[in-house]
Amino acid sequence: MISTRDFTVIIPCIKYKDVSKSLKKIRSLYTDVKIIVCLNHLRKKKIKYKNVKFIVTKSPSIAEKRNISVNNCKSKYIIFLDSDAYPDQNWIESTFSFSKKMKNCIIGGPHIDPPNQNEDEKIIGLIKKSFLITMKPDFQKNNIKKAQYISFIPSANWFLERKFFNSMGQMDSRMLRNEDWDFIHRMKKKNYKLFYSPKTLVFHENSTIKHFIRKRYIYGYHMWPVLKQLNIENYYFFLPLLFSLFLLSFPLCFLFKIYFVPYFLILIIYLSVVLFETFRLCKKIRYFLKMLFVLILANLSPGFGILMGFFNFVSKIDKG
Repeated sequence: MISTRDFTVIIPCIKYKDVSKSLKKIRSLYTDVKIIVCLNHLRKKKIKYKNVKFIVTKSPSIAEKRNISVNNCKSKYIIFLDSDAYPDQNWIESTFSFSKKMKNCIIGGPHIDPPNQNEDEKIIGLIKKSFLITMKPDFQKNNIKKAQYISFIPSANWFLERKFFNSMGQMDSRMLRNEDWDFIHRMKKKNYKLFYSPKTLVFHENSTIKHFIRKRYIYGYHMWPVLKQLNIENYYFFLPLLFSLFLLSFPLCFLFKIYFVPYFLILIIYLSVVLFETFRLCKKIRYFLKMLFVLILANLSPGFGILMGFFNFVSKIDKG
């Protein structure tokens, strides 16, 4: 009979402060589940939880931290949780009826905004629901109500068998971001699937707007190792890049007059879509202008990140 004792929660982070709230929430719900925290800095005096193992590493890679944690784990089942996320009631129990699927499948669920957020956190939470941000038709927060197979689930909330994770060669520790996309891509090549459980819920906290935009840029910057593996099915990866290139093509308007009209026509269409999305998502009129500005930045930042990452990617190939 499966129980919570069969699971180990794995949380990568930089320092103890990043994970303290998550640990507190997990321990308030589960006293017997094992937890491994892999981090870069730790003061011994701050360790106050039983059945929690801290592993210190110099690696900045989330993928490598997860691999190290799995290698130090003996549980049959592992759970990947982000340090800025914490579980809802019956988080682990909600997967019991799907436990057989974990032999060759990832089970995951929604990660929603927590209550009692400040203004910027609420704005970020609303923006994350826009298709301009998710770029993924079948994974938008709270849109899926039924348990079903799905094409993508972020690794902030993964349940799987340790044996299955190891059989896939673990995560690519060379990747500083987008390691979950890479892992899922390798799974799909072997015809393995992802299963979405709407009751397997975590609350994922939002940070500052500056951090959110920077995070979006960094994801784009480290996208090239993933982009080279993708096919036409994953068209949404290329949209931020294409539009960033389009914006940068503005000087062509002065070189080719024929380009002027289509350029501004496309720009007007884009701004109209952004305005529509802002109206659709905005809950309070006082959020509108800030939300409009942040939505544009959040939509464009991965594209410019991909552009800058391309030059870095090419330079590494030349050096190699």
